[in-house]
Amino acid sequence: MKKTIALLLALVLVVTMAACGGKKQYLSGTVADPGVIGIGVPGNMAETDPTRYDGSLSARALLGMLYEGLTAVDENGMAVGAVAESWEVSATEDAAKRPVYTFTLRQDACWSDGTPVKAEDFITAWTRVISGAAESPYRYLFDVILGAGDYENEESKLGLAATEDGKLQVTLEGDYAGFPHMLAAPAFWPVREDGSAYNGRYAVSGSDESTLTLTPNPHYHGAKTPAALTLKYYYGDMAALEALAADGTLQATFGYAGEDITPVTGSNGVTVCYVLNTERLPDAAQRQQVIKLLVGAEAGVSLEQAVTLLTTADAPADAYAELAKAADLTVNVLGYEEYKAARAAGEYDVLYLAVSTDYPDAAVLPGWFVSGSAGNYAKYNNEEFDEMLSKINAETDEAARADLIKGAKKVLEDDGVLLRAGSGQTALYCHAALTGITCDAAGLWDFGGAAYTAG
Repeated sequence: MKKTIALLLALVLVVTMAACGGKKQYLSGTVADPGVIGIGVPGNMAETDPTRYDGSLSARALLGMLYEGLTAVDENGMAVGAVAESWEVSATEDAAKRPVYTFTLRQDACWSDGTPVKAEDFITAWTRVISGAAESPYRYLFDVILGAGDYENEESKLGLAATEDGKLQVTLEGDYAGFPHMLAAPAFWPVREDGSAYNGRYAVSGSDESTLTLTPNPHYHGAKTPAALTLKYYYGDMAALEALAADGTLQATFGYAGEDITPVTGSNGVTVCYVLNTERLPDAAQRQQVIKLLVGAEAGVSLEQAVTLLTTADAPADAYAELAKAADLTVNVLGYEEYKAARAAGEYDVLYLAVSTDYPDAAVLPGWFVSGSAGNYAKYNNEEFDEMLSKINAETDEAARADLIKGAKKVLEDDGVLLRAGSGQTALYCHAALTGITCDAAGLWDFGGAAYTAG
């Protein structure tokens, strides 16, 4: 599952604005209030409702501080418990044998008003998305849940239930072992319909037209270390954020902060790759030669036929500038709408592709190449590979599933179908005394562990 996006220009968020007059100092000097981090975010204030998460920087910088889902994905790519202490997988007793996930919630999981987080909170939040009461860009992800794809009204039956002992039970339409990974996506986080409380490490304590203040949630007892510092987000255009970075208001900014600060970089959730069209390049050895040309592994690589690389004008020029010099390679740079039309028509030997993954799961990438998949731009057809993906979808043991995913990726590499070219990055400039800020693979920023160092 994936969305191809037009935000290629956001692959690296670096703004180069020239300061007027003498050289300004940014994010420097004594921190006026060591109990607060001022954070500059370009653009408008983000929605605080995770069901409306849209992948924007303002959302990625904020929502992970306010909410926590049933699961999270650790640095090794494994699904681990968050609000869910554990989960079990069984099957329905009918002939369909559909998978049933039963989640045991942490007994100490609480909202910021002190009330417990319950299974019903997830059911209410998810039903709002499924029914359309909450307009979510990720509504389609919920179709893995039994009855969600055919939902018509409140009389419709969904595979969602709260057991007598407080567990959350979810029945799926069919095998999809990536479900615990999917639950780490913001669209699946619990939310109070009136927005009155939050279950993450922070809660909103104040706001105006251009600022949003978050203070530590005293009732948070989750898996992460409780937060300590107050976060104050400032929203505005680049000029406004530059001024705030210069006058000491900000201690961290996604805007301009001069040339003397080395930023913290994190993913923006975009994966960049080259996909080779197996219909126009049917021989695996031939595709491997093209890949050698793409990576510059061998000087003077000569191809048996002329090859066309299709890319978009929004892609960074350095993604294809050197390639354009190759004698056997023609680079076709198009506007995004023309690019989409040419991509749909298969008018390429090699396709430059930048996509956002909607949830953190290593199986998403190989899943694009299943025979008949709408995102199979390689026109790849391999029964052995398709069977491997079926096993990945059925394998609920995380370690065993990870091994299967590695095997599937190796098949793609050996067949010369896919070349990963990196991932998009976002830059955050910080005061020299500020440490402990991180960003996960999905591009969600974490200020919960931030601290000021002495001196």
